[in-house]
Amino acid sequence: MLVFAPAAGLAQHNTLTAQEKAEGWILLFDGRSLNGWDQGGRSVWRAENGVLVADQGPAANLRYETPFSDFILKADWRQGADGNSGIFIRSALQGQPATTGYEIQIWNDHPEFPTGSLVFHVKAKPVKPAPDVWHTFEITARGDHYVIVLDGETILDARDSKSREGYILLQHNQDKRIEFRNLKLKRLGPS
Repeated sequence: MLVFAPAAGLAQHNTLTAQEKAEGWILLFDGRSLNGWDQGGRSVWRAENGVLVADQGPAANLRYETPFSDFILKADWRQGADGNSGIFIRSALQGQPATTGYEIQIWNDHPEFPTGSLVFHVKAKPVKPAPDVWHTFEITARGDHYVIVLDGETILDARDSKSREGYILLQHNQDKRIEFRNLKLKRLGPS
């Protein structure tokens, strides 16, 4: 019995619990494939050991196939000390995703918009998530209200009305390793 106790406490990645399913959460990444995602003709992203990975080659965003308006998005991410990435939300199908929607920053060394910021719009509370360990974002977009929670701490609570619907994209900058897992979304009603 004791031999199995540690395994019982391990979290299952890239799955939904019965409660999450009952609450309406959907899984955006199955842990095995790029199903539902489009990398725009580039082969930079891959599914590897239960993780979405991009670590070499040119900059390339990975776009989820369905646009969303009001939602909560949960995502685990990990990058190295020199990492520079982000999660775009409510971005248009065409154009620069940070311009047509919002980029939630994942970059400790940006001089103006630290990790968790809505780049070019609202600065998050200054944080420096440790490299090479998993972190969790919970991103809430409801109407013009945005809340970014990093590892259980609210680092941004702001309003901006530029974009109300669009696509989710994961950002890869040239030769910078970024990993994502546990991408889960719950649609919300309008505010």
